[in-house]
Amino acid sequence: MKKLSFHYNRILIPFCCLFFVIESPAEQQNVEAPKPTSKPLHKPAGKGSIRVLIVDGFNNHHWQQTTRLTTTILESSGLFTVDVSTAPSTTVSSDWPSWQPAFAKYDVVIQSCNSYGNRPTWPAAIQRDLESYVANGGGLYILHSANNAFPEWPDYNLMIGLGWRDKTFGHAITVDDDGTVKRIPPGEGGDTGHGKRINALMTRASDHPIHQGLPKQWLAADLEIYRYARGPAKNLTVLSYAEEPETGLNFPIEWTVNYGKGKVYNSTFGHVWKGDTNPPGMRCLAFQTLMIRSLQWLSGNEVSWPIPDKFPTKEAISLK
Repeated sequence: MKKLSFHYNRILIPFCCLFFVIESPAEQQNVEAPKPTSKPLHKPAGKGSIRVLIVDGFNNHHWQQTTRLTTTILESSGLFTVDVSTAPSTTVSSDWPSWQPAFAKYDVVIQSCNSYGNRPTWPAAIQRDLESYVANGGGLYILHSANNAFPEWPDYNLMIGLGWRDKTFGHAITVDDDGTVKRIPPGEGGDTGHGKRINALMTRASDHPIHQGLPKQWLAADLEIYRYARGPAKNLTVLSYAEEPETGLNFPIEWTVNYGKGKVYNSTFGHVWKGDTNPPGMRCLAFQTLMIRSLQWLSGNEVSWPIPDKFPTKEAISLK
């Protein structure tokens, strides 16, 4: 793994084909994605060499261990080269002018920063760089609490579709047992929240390439189910959902968003808390399989990573 300036070394440690695409009414479309340029910045990597950049540096979760574990999962597959760009951890750091992540060099960016709790936000120039990168065909993977970040950044909200926001912020989404997707208007329902992590029964909502070959249902280990994740929810496809115990409602677990020419994958997978070494949620074979397959899809490559024989069932989790 390559060391970048102001970055640091890391230890190598998807029935029928149904796509639920959600678009906001016209009155919600008050912010547009940057228009792609005539010359895309992003070019898919060749087979066996998908270039991934993890962006970390601040989070209310254990971001250092999250990066280490994520790097191990990806590099162990043999499909990825992984670099890390670490943002300054405080708003007053003198390193901000020197932090210049080179998004355009990579096939996929994994965003792991979380500004929740008065943590920093990215400089405007870096925000515009990420918008341009995705709008011109780049892939963006939102890792767990990174969907809590940057509520004041309009295009970040467009890119992630749904995030950790209060009830007045935007639409929430629920999924009926028959697969019908419903929008909950701003002000109805509750703020975004979650209960205790559980072994959650996941239901596949589509035959998206990431999910082709997966069982209809399986148990995901040690998962946070976000109730009332909110946002613009434009150009959004629900991939999977689970029942949230407190409300009894089905909320999305995984979803994708189209932004310009680019693609975004968002989910609640990947929880690593302070003091965790290798928590069950990261060892979950479903999570690891889906992460690899989603990164293949985001990079513009064929989704070829196999569904393992020990993939969890609806009766039992499977840890690696």
